[in-house]
Formats: sequence, C-alpha cells, structure tokens
Amino acid sequence: MKNFKDRDFLLTQEDLVLIDVRFDMTNPKYGREAYEKAHARGAGYLDLDKDLAGPVKAHGGRHPLPDEKEFQEKLRALGLNNDSRVLIYDDGDNSSAGRLWWMLKYYGLEDVFVLQGGFSALEKEDLTDRKESFPRGDIQLKPDASMTASYEEVLSYSRQDQPKDKVLVDSRSSERYKGILEPIDIKKGHIQNAKNVFFRSHFDDQNKIDKDALQKNFEDIAAYDDVIFHCGSGVTACTNIMAFEELGKKSRLYIGSFSDFVSYEENTVEGE
Repeated sequence: MKNFKDRDFLLTQEDLVLIDVRFDMTNPKYGREAYEKAHARGAGYLDLDKDLAGPVKAHGGRHPLPDEKEFQEKLRALGLNNDSRVLIYDDGDNSSAGRLWWMLKYYGLEDVFVLQGGFSALEKEDLTDRKESFPRGDIQLKPDASMTASYEEVLSYSRQDQPKDKVLVDSRSSERYKGILEPIDIKKGHIQNAKNVFFRSHFDDQNKIDKDALQKNFEDIAAYDDVIFHCGSGVTACTNIMAFEELGKKSRLYIGSFSDFVSYEENTVEGE
C-alpha cells in the first residue's frame, strides 16, 4: 500500500523520521505522558492541539492549521528536511496520524507513511523511554493550495442542487451526520448535499486497512471528478483522504469542516 505500512517497514527502512502523535481529545495530557513513558526508538512527538493546530478563533473551526513558521520550526527541531521519509503513528485509529500525514503532504513532503495498527503494532524491543535528540533539519514548507477547499466554495455547494462532478463527504459517524447526537459542535446534522463515509469504516479490528471495505465504502464517491472531505474540525477527514488515495484518487480538505460551517449563525444544516 502507498500510505499505510506495517512494522516490517520500520525494521527494514533506513533514515526514517519517526513521529508519535498519540492524542486523546478527552484527556489532552495523555499523548505527551504516553510518549514519555514509552515510544518507538528515535521518535519525536507532536501534539494535535498544540503542534498540529493553531488558536481557535470565531471562524475557522476547532483545529485550524498552525502558524506556518512555528510549525516549520517544530519540524526542523525533529530533524525534518524536504527529502525526509516520515513514518507516523498514533494509537491506531489513524486520526491524529492522518492529520499530520495530510499536513506534511500539504507542505510539500512526498514520502510520508502511517504505521498500521499504531503504537500497538510495535514490539517491546522497538520501545524506549529515553529522551530523544535530533539533528536539526532545514525543511522549507511549501503549501499546496490545490489540496484545500474554502468555506466559500463549500457554502456555494451547499446552496445548490447536487453537482454532477463534485461531492462533499462528511467523515464523521452516521449518528453525528444524521443529527442523532452531537457531543461537540453547536448544531446537529450535516452540511446540505454532503454524503457520509465514516473514517473508521475502512479499518478492521486490528486497525489495518480492509481493502474490500475500502472499495465498497468509496464506490460511489470515486465516480466524482472533484471530492472534498470534511469532518468535525479537519482531523479525521484527513484519514479519509489518505485512505481514498489508496484507490489512486486525489481529493481536497475543507480544513475548518463542520465546526467552521456552523460558526456562521445564518447557516442551516440537515438531519433527521
């Protein structure tokens, strides 16, 4: 597979930059504490809220992109260059790992991978609790605007009949999509005309890609020329983008996602 790699890849490839992005939205301290307790040898750590997102404002969603220069500096501190080969892992649900994967792709890196199964795929001999040090990198971020969709574009999409060549895909659970429950955002339901493909639906019980499920889940979506993924705040949609690319398909991210869309009081949403 192109983006997802097994433990053997870690053991056989040289000069990989390893990044641990474990995170729990219900316990923001968890990721850093878990990393300090045990992490893959040579891995650095990045925090979803502190490193992979910027300050929350009135609009822009709950996880806007961080300041570009600050993010570049953090990557350099972990030893990243523009030709680095990066392997990322989280706790296995591929959410925060997917976010970093997308960000590194967006900023110009080519060889970026996610460890299938996450931290649980590692063996005892792979782990350490030591404090890591890294040679300073010189990565220069080069954002690719073609990988994103703006709020204005999504708003226009939501106010017209379903286009034949474009589709907006909601990556949240069906319960949130339908408006049955909403634990975080101020409105329940989904953006008008959006279809639903839950980001976890492509993975088996070991958090590895199920190729048959992947084909089935994206069967209808793959027919569109222009696919835009979103979720609640621009995190789990990245996992869908990463999985969709396994089918040889490119897509875009609405970074602000549902939390940005409903931050505009006049916007209505659909639901059961």
